[in-house]
Amino acid sequence: MLPISLKTISDPSLHILCDFDGTISLNDTTDILLNNFAQNGWEEIEEQWEKGIIGSQLCMKKQVELLDMSLEEFHECLDNIELDLGFLDLLQFCNENNIPLTIVSDGLDLVIQYLLQRYHLSHLPIVSNRLIQVSERQWTLQFPNASPLCVAQSGTCKCKLAEQSQSERNIILIGDGRSDFCLAKNADFVFAKASLIRHCEAQDITFQAIHTLSDVSVYLQKLLNLDLATA
Repeated sequence: MLPISLKTISDPSLHILCDFDGTISLNDTTDILLNNFAQNGWEEIEEQWEKGIIGSQLCMKKQVELLDMSLEEFHECLDNIELDLGFLDLLQFCNENNIPLTIVSDGLDLVIQYLLQRYHLSHLPIVSNRLIQVSERQWTLQFPNASPLCVAQSGTCKCKLAEQSQSERNIILIGDGRSDFCLAKNADFVFAKASLIRHCEAQDITFQAIHTLSDVSVYLQKLLNLDLATA
């Protein structure tokens, strides 16, 4: 059964907002960096975030400042990170159907940029936190896309971006975790993985569960074909 018809949306023009860590990348890239290069204390900070004591913006800032790595080590670590190759299928589908896709991440811009270069995808728009190397082995974060009104206290407020886009297009969210929870409530439709599935079920949010990003292309193609056939 198809999860949604484009006819349930007043204007079928779409804009896909796609999470990165755990969605485009197979694993959380920040966790990989922390496990490899962070000094003691990052796990305690993570625990504070998991308990809701601090928001993700403060959590990420504190953890990144514990990283002890050179730029070369940073790149060598990223070379071992795999992406969901279904992302390439999704991009092809978007190009063929004139659907814009923006990567919206509460992760690290330099990570995303480096990994996209591998597939010659540096042209894709990215909204994320800004990772800055302040010395040979020290790093910090800036948050150009934060909002004081962000419910999740994220470094990148995904709802803020959605509000800017929703005036022109209907928002399709693809995500997997807590940074996507707030946007899931406001998006026109959600493709979900991992904990975002459980959140949507608990909050009675209409969604389609996916295993890979290839699934998104398949579902959207069926929806477009259905609407053309019934137009």
